[in-house]
Amino acid sequence: MATPRALTNLPDEKLMLELQAGREEAFNEIVTRYKDYSVRFCYRFVRDLELSEDISQEGFIRLYKYRYKYQVTAKFITLLSKILTNLCLDEFRKRKSHTDVELDATSEDGINRLDAHSVLGDNSSPDPEQEVYTRELGEKIKHILKTLSPRYRTVLILRQFHGYSYKEIAEIMGASLNEVKIWIHRARYQLKQKFDSQIKVM
Repeated sequence: MATPRALTNLPDEKLMLELQAGREEAFNEIVTRYKDYSVRFCYRFVRDLELSEDISQEGFIRLYKYRYKYQVTAKFITLLSKILTNLCLDEFRKRKSHTDVELDATSEDGINRLDAHSVLGDNSSPDPEQEVYTRELGEKIKHILKTLSPRYRTVLILRQFHGYSYKEIAEIMGASLNEVKIWIHRARYQLKQKFDSQIKVM
């Protein structure tokens, strides 16, 4: 059944309120808007298209079950990302392998825009000559990120490449704002230590 035009023009948060009011067409519109996004989001974590589609479907099921608890003060995309992230992490726990979270959980051009100084928490101006090697350094960081714990890797991916605020990451990870700040600080510290170690042998 086609979604009424009035719903297609509503922002995500208003659609959730319509869904709470019993308009099932609102849920159809949400799925239409975010089906591709959710599959891509999951794929960048699990690297398996069929599994990504399954997780995405489960994510929408959970979203539907959660509809009455949703409050408009929370961004819809943050809620959806939280559900999908938790499902992906659940999948890693099932596999008992915490080494599979990929840096590919970035936006499509994230690695191409990678600023090593930003990722490493260095606020100094990049050396002009070093800018030439931005892509190479980005690839180096990509490989080093894989050696971090899933928690540290995830917060850096969400912060640096998806652009989420600390508050949004806290909501997605189900943690306090202070915990997120500590995780990101420690993650950057570990990343910088490993990065510096590898640079010395280059």
